[in-house]
Amino acid sequence: MAVGLGRRFDDNTRVMRWGLAIGVVALFALLPQVLGNYGTGLVVEFFVLLLFAASYDLLIGYTGIISFGHALPYGVAAYAMGIVVAGRPLPGVPEAGVPLLVATPIALLAVIVVSALTGWLALRLSGVYFAMITLAFSMVGYFVAFESTGVTGGDNGLLISRPEILGYPLNDYVAFYYLVLWIVLGCFLAMRRLTCSPFGRVLVCIRENEERARFLGYDTFRYKLAVFVVAGLFAGVAGVLQGLYLNIITPDMLYWSTGGDALLVTLIGGMGTLWGAAVGAAFLLGARELLTGIVEGWPIVLGVVYVLFVLFVPDGIAGLIVGHSRSVWDVIGDLQQGDVEAED
Repeated sequence: MAVGLGRRFDDNTRVMRWGLAIGVVALFALLPQVLGNYGTGLVVEFFVLLLFAASYDLLIGYTGIISFGHALPYGVAAYAMGIVVAGRPLPGVPEAGVPLLVATPIALLAVIVVSALTGWLALRLSGVYFAMITLAFSMVGYFVAFESTGVTGGDNGLLISRPEILGYPLNDYVAFYYLVLWIVLGCFLAMRRLTCSPFGRVLVCIRENEERARFLGYDTFRYKLAVFVVAGLFAGVAGVLQGLYLNIITPDMLYWSTGGDALLVTLIGGMGTLWGAAVGAAFLLGARELLTGIVEGWPIVLGVVYVLFVLFVPDGIAGLIVGHSRSVWDVIGDLQQGDVEAED
C-alpha cells in the first residue's frame, strides 16, 4: 500500500514539474508579442547567460571543478564563427565568408579541440593550481584576440551581421528571439539528460569523493576531461549566440571577468541544479537593470550582494526554494555544538 502511494506521489510530482516547465516555455514563447525590441533583447541576453552559467554548473556544481577560464570556449566559439562568416584573411577562408550553417559547426569543432587540449593539460593539476592555469589559458586567448588586429579586429572588435538561414530572417528581433529560445531549450534539456544519466552520477561521485571513485574503478581523469569538453561545447553555443545578438565580437568575451559572471550566476542561483542558472541569470540581469538607473556605482552594490549570498545563502536561491540552504552561521552553530559535546 505504501509503495503504491509512493509511486502515485512520484507520478503526480513528475506531472506537476512537466506542467510547470511547459507553462514557463509557453510564457517565454508569448513574450515577444507583448515586449518591444529592448525587452525582447533583454530576454535574449537572459537566455544566453542562462546557457553559459548552466554549462559552468556542469563543472563546479556536478563535478566539483572550479575553473576561472570558462570564458575561453565562450570567446573562441564566437571568434571562430565570426572570422569564418566575415571572411577574414585566414588560410582556407574565402574572402566572401561562408554561410552561418557551415561556420557554426566549424566554431564548435574549434571549441572541442581547444577544450580538449587545455583540459588535458590543466586537469593534471588540482585545486587552486588548476583554477589558475585555466585563468592563464583564458588570458592568453584574450591577448591573442587583442593583438591579432588583422584577423580579430583587436580592441575595435569583429563586426558581423545576422544573415538569413534558409529564408529565416535572423536580423529580425522576434525571429532571432525564437531561434535562441529553442536552441537554449534544446541545450538545457541535453544537459539535464546528461546529469541524470549514469555518466552524470559518476560526476557527482567524483565531486563528493574522487579517491573513492577511483577505488570503484572509474578513470576520473577521463570523466573530468569529458565533462570539461562538454561544458566548453555548451559555453561555445552561448558564445555564438551572444556574438550574433550583439553583431560584434570583442576581446572582452575572453576576459576572466566574463567567466566570473558565470561563476557568480551559478553561486547565486544554486550549484548542482542547472535550473538555478536561470534564477541566477534573472537575478543578475534584473539587479543590473534596476541599479543602473539608481546608483552610479552599481557594480559595488552587486559585489556586496554577492558577498552576502556567499555568507548567508551558500546554496543559492535554489537552495532556499527547496529548503536545503545552510549559511555560514549554521556551520558555526554546528561547530559550537561539537565543542560543547566534546567538553561534556
